[in-house]
Amino acid sequence: MRRYNRGPRQFVSDQRTTADSRAALFAWINVWLGLVLVTLVAIYQLRDFPAHLSWLAAFENAHAVLGATAWAAVKVWSFWAWSAMVLGAFVLKLDPGLDLMDAALIGAAGLWVVAYLLGNLLGPPGLFNGPAVWLMLGIGSAWVWRSPPQAKLRAPTSGEKLTALAVGMLGVSMLPLQLASPVPPFMDVLNIPASAQQLLTFHIYLPFADNPYGVFGVYNRAPALELFYAMLALGSHTPLAVLAETAAMLPMAALLMFATWRLGKSLLGDTAGGAAALLLFFTCILLRTQGMRPTAVGLAMVGLGLAFFCDPERRRTLMAVGAIFLGTSVPSHAILGAFAMAVAGVAVIMWAVERDWSRVLAGSVSLIGALLISITEVLVGLERPVAYPVLPMLIIAGTAVIAMGAALMKARATPPLTVASRAFNASLIAIFLLAAAYRHVTHPGLLFDQIAHNLPMLTWFCAAGLVALAVLVWSDEAAVPRYAGLVAAALLVALGWDYVLPIMDAMGLQANGANMVSDVGWKLLDYWTPYFMVLPAGYAFAVAYERWSRPVTLFALLAILIYPWHISPNPADFESVEHSVVEHWAFNLDDAAQGYWAGHADRRWTFGPAEIQAIGVLNREVAAGRITARTHILHLADSVSSWGLFQFSIVTGINDDPIVNDPGAKREGWLAGSRVSRMPELAQELAMRPPYIIEQVPPPAWLAQPPQGYEEIFNQANLRIFRRRDLNDASPDGKILTV
Repeated sequence: MRRYNRGPRQFVSDQRTTADSRAALFAWINVWLGLVLVTLVAIYQLRDFPAHLSWLAAFENAHAVLGATAWAAVKVWSFWAWSAMVLGAFVLKLDPGLDLMDAALIGAAGLWVVAYLLGNLLGPPGLFNGPAVWLMLGIGSAWVWRSPPQAKLRAPTSGEKLTALAVGMLGVSMLPLQLASPVPPFMDVLNIPASAQQLLTFHIYLPFADNPYGVFGVYNRAPALELFYAMLALGSHTPLAVLAETAAMLPMAALLMFATWRLGKSLLGDTAGGAAALLLFFTCILLRTQGMRPTAVGLAMVGLGLAFFCDPERRRTLMAVGAIFLGTSVPSHAILGAFAMAVAGVAVIMWAVERDWSRVLAGSVSLIGALLISITEVLVGLERPVAYPVLPMLIIAGTAVIAMGAALMKARATPPLTVASRAFNASLIAIFLLAAAYRHVTHPGLLFDQIAHNLPMLTWFCAAGLVALAVLVWSDEAAVPRYAGLVAAALLVALGWDYVLPIMDAMGLQANGANMVSDVGWKLLDYWTPYFMVLPAGYAFAVAYERWSRPVTLFALLAILIYPWHISPNPADFESVEHSVVEHWAFNLDDAAQGYWAGHADRRWTFGPAEIQAIGVLNREVAAGRITARTHILHLADSVSSWGLFQFSIVTGINDDPIVNDPGAKREGWLAGSRVSRMPELAQELAMRPPYIIEQVPPPAWLAQPPQGYEEIFNQANLRIFRRRDLNDASPDGKILTV
């Protein structure tokens, strides 16, 4: 046997490697110990904070609902994970070279798309139900079992690790909040689960009449998201859509964070995407995500759609999936989805600058297909009914056009960055920076000034990242961001709104249109703009992370996020203001411990004993066939405030037509397009002979009790239900319920 001896140089090299490894390990140990200390100090700083930071209280006080919420979480998470695995495996079979993480994200978000298609295709004829969902899942599972794809495992990247860290930091408080909240803990989001519940209750989907929560107009709907929540409930065998929705709270937030990472990876690099996911804590987006509202969770579809559509690798599969996601983002939230489509159009222009003509053609055709998918939201939102099966055919046709468009992209290596490409990216960034500075000087107080006031540190990090991008885009390094200008294009959307708004105001729009216009400004202020600001801000940290010191950079980033630098004196109005991770924990844990729905008989379910019994009566009317998906209940209430309204539609799916005492409740502002009316209109509403009447408040003195032609079927704790006599001569169980 021949023996090889190491020479002195090799010995010295090994010693240096060992010393470097020990130094690196020591540095990381110091980082994590330092972060533990920062966290403890931050928690101490919040000792007098109005929102109490107690994990023990969160679980102890929520024990009454844990049986329902924990079991729902197990079922919903299992169904979603299983479905994502099947869909991801299908995509891997189509494109074996696809990255495993991309396949996982496509599978997780793909169920959202499948729900939208199946809901429109099978829902109107009454075939979108649990057995149908499980039949398709079973067939897919059997196919994967018989022909599994060859998954290529790899070590996680820096960006993936940072994103996983962000999910873990969020889960520390969001999981207790999820388990303590059978109803989404936010005041104006319950129209979404009510619409999903209508499908569960009546086993039919009426795309142009699926708005049982009558407080909001139809333009506030999000059909794709409603159907996704309904599918989670159907697939997990959860009878209440609202419970299935809250059970998906943490995985939905994780999907949003990984979508942010993936978008950052496509536009600015892997590490920048991971840092951007962490910087979401500075915005209100994560606080709003726990309400499962379309404006927050819809950003997951926006992020993944743009990430895959604009991916530098030029994969046909990713372009097709990205276009489908972009098309679905519009019926998930019309405003955000429309803006995302516009940014995708700028990406096509970038490919033209690169002279990548086959990609220009493929992208243009794919966006036409995405528009076909999105037309469904236009028809629903503008209340332009079409006969079945026009909507599902539009979705199928759009998907087919996207598939044909993506196939037009020729297989070739990604072209090198040209001077024109660099100039185009740098110009977009420079135009945004100069225009933002100009507007700040000449017209202070507009949208970006408000954002800078709310998010000061994020604004400075974003500016630093944009400056770095404008400079480094001219670098010859292989990792130079190819599509950095798309971030500036997304931010220019918000800047341009300051010019569009005066024009829209001068048009003298009616209440419904004026409310839509004002809504755009709020979505730009709280959601769209901060979401895209975290990307260049993440890049600023990524430059230091990759070029200087990883341990020091990570410590600085997390210390900035964790420590409460500016504790708000009024945390009740704190959601849009920059806040620390520990403050975020405090808000969530306090809501978990106390219950969000203060003022209701039950701070978690919102329903007291009498309301629960009334819901039971309504459900028996449904079972008897007297209440259908088209039945509307006239509901006498004091106001439409979610803190006091008997919100029976969220657990029954029955159409609620509130008529209220509140003199300010007119068909304008945020009530524009709703079914809310005022008490002086009661005689007119009664003349239409509604099949049921619910009295939550005493009626006017002139209204007989029971009203003429009605019989009382429930009377308890000042809550009364009347049924029109011609529907039936007796209540479902043969007697009237009274106290």
